[in-house]
Order: sequence, then structure tokens, then C-alpha cells
Amino acid sequence: MAEIPSEMRACVYDAVAPHGLTLKPSHRTPVSVSAPGRIFGSGNVVVKVHSFGVNPVDAKYIIGDKLPETWMEWCAKRVSGHVPGFDFSGVVVKVPSGCSCGYSVGDEVFGLADDPTCISRRYMNGSFAEYISPSLNQIAHKPASLSHSQSAALPLVGTTAVQAFREHGLKSGQRVLIIGASGGVGHVAVQVANLQGANVVAVCSGSNADFVKSIGASTVLDYRSGDIFSSIKSDATANGGYDLILDCVNSADSRDQEASYRTNILKMGPEVVKSGKGVDAHNYIVLGGGSLEWIAAGLKRFTSLNCFARNFELFWIKMPGCTSALEFIKELCDIDGGGGLKPNMTESDFTEENTRKAFETLRGRRTAGKIVLNIVK
Repeated sequence: MAEIPSEMRACVYDAVAPHGLTLKPSHRTPVSVSAPGRIFGSGNVVVKVHSFGVNPVDAKYIIGDKLPETWMEWCAKRVSGHVPGFDFSGVVVKVPSGCSCGYSVGDEVFGLADDPTCISRRYMNGSFAEYISPSLNQIAHKPASLSHSQSAALPLVGTTAVQAFREHGLKSGQRVLIIGASGGVGHVAVQVANLQGANVVAVCSGSNADFVKSIGASTVLDYRSGDIFSSIKSDATANGGYDLILDCVNSADSRDQEASYRTNILKMGPEVVKSGKGVDAHNYIVLGGGSLEWIAAGLKRFTSLNCFARNFELFWIKMPGCTSALEFIKELCDIDGGGGLKPNMTESDFTEENTRKAFETLRGRRTAGKIVLNIVK
């Protein structure tokens, strides 16, 4: 087993640096491991990161998507010094001794590097680093059919799609509308729903229509061509209403508020958004919203109490305990030897310039698929 260095390259949030990020060439390496506890503690391993994915939540300083836009400067200062990043794929280099944790040195794994709630009590050890120490309940064996860079594109967006569909009862044969279908979560959600037998109707720009059809959408509606809401209503009238709607666009960002998908679609009524017996009670699902909606989402996330109005819910991903979702993602990827789920992504080497460029691109909000940076070539 190769010796783990005491220092490593890692990016950290830096409120005064360009794009809020600095690459530190000698950051302390997390080298401790722990065995799973009988009651508390999931245990962890040390992983040498080969590739990591970059997500909008990273570019918004972990908590910025849950607060008003005017708070972004405060968010940057609040997380300064933390290592950002959730998505990773790599190789296990250290495991707890004297117990069976399900992994061995040399195993290829992917998953989510840390739990964001940790920032209230310690520095986050995110995936923008050469070594990480993820919890055992946030990792799984890497899809055999995918490279490390492909696998690193999937954990956050894949877990979001899988958990959201599971929680809201996606079934084969249902009609699912996915808004923002060419983006990070959207293009994975199209594939997850299609591979489970759903009939997927997708909303994206016309320039991405062929791609979205190729990954499983039966119908693609171009939001840039005419009145998108008339197109949605016409599709529902002709083919039936939607059992589930996954809105990957809605957020508190003023640019998203202009689109008003949620308001305009929900007021169309049950002919478009199904309601009643056999339909999930909160079947218009958004992944972003205002601060009060995040409070309601947190209440459900941590207490299971659902305070959202009928036909609507803001979904909050569950990171600790997400291994089941990751294992399902692996299964979907490895269908027919690799003929299943695949991410659309751009990749580059792990440098300070490329990491800052990734943040800049994501903040511009016109990214198709995912951005991945490679540490090990």
C-alpha cells in the first residue's frame, strides 16, 4: 500500500480570491479512518480522488442556493477555508482495521465526499482535493462500465433524481415532465425515469433537443420556440396529464423567477398536473426555492413532517445514507454491460484556473450536462 502523504493539493473557498476559490499546494491530508459504530457513526475510509464533479451548489458556496441573492457575499465569507465539492470517483487507500466495512484497499468507489451540514461544527473536507475521507454511508463501488471521470459526474445529480423519484412513487408507464432536461440533474433524471419505464416529456432549448431525445425523452418541448406553456398544455391535452413533474429550473434566483414554470403550470389544474387517487400528493417537485420553502423542506428532511401545499414540494437530497441510491445508479449504468445511464460532461485537468473557470461557467447558467476535473490522468 502506497504511503499517504501528510499534505496534498486542495482547493479552498477564499472570499477575496477570484471567483471565491484558491488552490493550496500543501493542505492537510485527512488520513484517519473509523469503523462503523453499533448505534452511532457510519465509519469512513480514505480515498485517493481520481476525478471530481463541480455542481452549482459548489459555485454558490454550499448554502447560497438557500438564501437570498443579496446574501452571497456573506456566504462566501461564511465558508472561507472549507474545501468545496461533493462528487468524486477514486480508489480506496485506507480502511478501518479489525472490521469488515465492505471495502478493501484498491477498490474503485464513487460517491459524496462530505455532509454539508458539517459546516456548522467543523471544516468541510470536500472533493476538490487529492484525498478525502468519506463516510461509508455516502459511497458505493464505482460503475464498472464507466471511467472515473464519468463516475464523478453522477453522485449528486444521480442521487437527487433517484431519491426524488423514489420518494414520489415513480412507476413504469407514468408520464413525467422534466423541466431543464439538458442540465446536470435534468439529463440524468431523463435517463433514470426512462430506464424505469416512464414516458418522459422534456423541456429544454431546441439546440439540445436531439441530445435529450437520444437519452430517453419521447417528446421534447423547446422553451425558446413560441409559448412553452401552450406547448405543455397541448401535450397534456393530447396525451394525458403528468403524474410527476420534476422542475430543475425553479429557484429563488431572479433569472429563474422570470420563467415562472411553477406558477403557470400549477394553475393549469388537474388536466395537466394530475391530482387525486393513485397520484402522489406532492407531484410538482422543485429542486430550489426561497428561504421559507427551504425551511419547510428541512422540516420534512429531518422530521418527515410535510407542510407543503398539495401538488407541490421542494425536494432536499439526503446525503448520509445515500448508498442505496448510488448502488442503484451503478446498476443503471451497468445495464447490458454499459448500455444504460451515462452522463453528458466536459472534463479538464485539476488546476486553479480550470476550477475557477468551472465556477464561472456554472454561475452563467448555460451548462449542458456536468463539469468534471481530473486529478489522476
